[in-house]
Amino acid sequence: MKLLSHGENRKGIMNSELKYKKLYKKVWGKLENITPLSFDCGQLCNAKCCTGTDNNGMLLFPGEEYLYAGKGWCSVKDTNIVLSDGYVIKLLVCGGECPRNERPLSCRIFPLIPYLNEYSRVEFRLDPRSFGICPITRDPVKYPVEEVFIDRLYEVFPPLLKDGKVVEFIEILSEQYDGLMDIFRKISGD
Repeated sequence: MKLLSHGENRKGIMNSELKYKKLYKKVWGKLENITPLSFDCGQLCNAKCCTGTDNNGMLLFPGEEYLYAGKGWCSVKDTNIVLSDGYVIKLLVCGGECPRNERPLSCRIFPLIPYLNEYSRVEFRLDPRSFGICPITRDPVKYPVEEVFIDRLYEVFPPLLKDGKVVEFIEILSEQYDGLMDIFRKISGD
């Protein structure tokens, strides 16, 4: 087994960083001017999804943290979510305002999350973590997510699904979704 020298290891990290930066910038670009509703949904709730504390934020998809290095408007923190290779999922924390073109993927797709169904295919579901703050998830009949938005998600996610870390992260999100939905069903008596 060949041991990597410090220079070889650094080169691999730099290649990984460049790969992720390119990947997320491409995905972000395709989601730049599209939102879940045909109007600014932040008007419904005074942008509750953009408020929080120093410990609240949005989960970053694997490798997305490279796009936030040195940004003064946010911080990146480790979570307790660890992938099988030891990679730690990051949390982006901001003061409630960010440059719109630098929003992380989780913000761009909120209040939806990717979910791996029983056929190992990605679908998009309302994120149960948004139930307490988002009018879209509280009343999806009154505020249905635009089909064009959902179609765009299905268009932009395939390149992400070629990355094993991203797929494992979505598997974890799917397990969390199932667990939260089980709790909600028990509470509601369904």
